[in-house]
Amino acid sequence: MGARCSCGSDIQHPFDHLGCIQCGAACCPVCSYQLESAYYCGSCAESILELPWDPAVRPRAALAG
Repeated sequence: MGARCSCGSDIQHPFDHLGCIQCGAACCPVCSYQLESAYYCGSCAESILELPWDPAVRPRAALAG
C-alpha cells in the first residue's frame, strides 16, 4: 500500500511524491500543476498565472435556490 498525499490521494510510487518548486509544499500528480517542466501547488500556480476567481462558478446550493 502506498502513502497518502495531504489532498487525500493515494501515492503508489516514490516518484509521485512531488513538491512545489516555489514554496516547497508537498503535492502529488493529482493536486499539483505542471508548468513547463516544474511542479507547483495550486496556490502558487494561481499566483504565477495570475488567475482571478471565476465569477461564473457558483456553489451548487446557490444554483438550487
